[in-house]
Amino acid sequence: MNDEHEPDEGAEDDKPGRSPKPFHGMVNPLIQFQRDWVWNLVNPINKSTVNPVAFKCGLPKTYMPKPIVPPVAVGVTQFQQKWGEIYSFNSSLRSLFKSFNYSYASQWQGIFESLQRLRSRFFPENWEGVDRPSIEAFETLLIDEGIALMWVPGPKVVQALLDADTTAERRRIIGRRWKGITADCEAVLESVTHPNLLDAKKFGIDCVRALQDGHTTPAQALVGNLLDSVLRSNFDDASRIEITRNNFKKNGVRFNLDDYKLRVAFTLAPVWCAHAKYRTEDGDPIPRTFGRHPTTHAVSRAQYSRINAVMGLMVVTSVIKFLDVELEE
Repeated sequence: MNDEHEPDEGAEDDKPGRSPKPFHGMVNPLIQFQRDWVWNLVNPINKSTVNPVAFKCGLPKTYMPKPIVPPVAVGVTQFQQKWGEIYSFNSSLRSLFKSFNYSYASQWQGIFESLQRLRSRFFPENWEGVDRPSIEAFETLLIDEGIALMWVPGPKVVQALLDADTTAERRRIIGRRWKGITADCEAVLESVTHPNLLDAKKFGIDCVRALQDGHTTPAQALVGNLLDSVLRSNFDDASRIEITRNNFKKNGVRFNLDDYKLRVAFTLAPVWCAHAKYRTEDGDPIPRTFGRHPTTHAVSRAQYSRINAVMGLMVVTSVIKFLDVELEE
């Protein structure tokens, strides 16, 4: 099996130097930049709230006081522009944090905590240090191959997956680094705190333990059922059907990243991919990539593998953490 030694997933702690007053005079421009950037980012979203045509579905099933999946109709050019602005904003904050003189820590703690929350709202920690990819690269991984990239895996694996040229190469990366990826999923699941997600968290960690103990087949079976349970428990029927209706082979309609806000799109695109239509009665060949339907209805050596179990774990971990963040906000 692919048990090659995987590189360290964690980023080393940055230890900023103590240059004299690097923060002096920077607060007001930074705050103004933050306000302008946030306004430009959310203004199209604010406008869409008064236009019901811009929303498709997304009300939570029970306990959410606000939509959990509010698709926003924005153009491709606008989406790509905002994507670039998010990366630019993240880079600016990262440079500022590294040069920050810790003698100001208590004085500016509130401002920095606010900026960190804003940054994490759009830019997950596991993308820290990742070179900016194109939207097209993300579409291939998220939509066509169903590889989760939100919250898991670690930055080095994310970068390796983005740098890989082919689907086969990306699957080999997941196969070689499965231990590190599984550990990343465990860490993210352990960070889930919302009371409505504690059962999902426990079963997710059970998937982790099964993989770590070499029980690949039970791990994949549980992952497939857990994904279905999480979706049914936290999305209303219209929302769930919207994000799992994948009949691409028949109608050629793909998941459209431009229909959703960034964090929603990047979390749910792999969910859509994992729900590619599969019907044994129609004579469909058993897929070799992870799928929710063949995991349940086509138990076989073709569908069940360690790589598919890990990919399924990545998807369900990403969704659980997404819900954890949304329910807390």
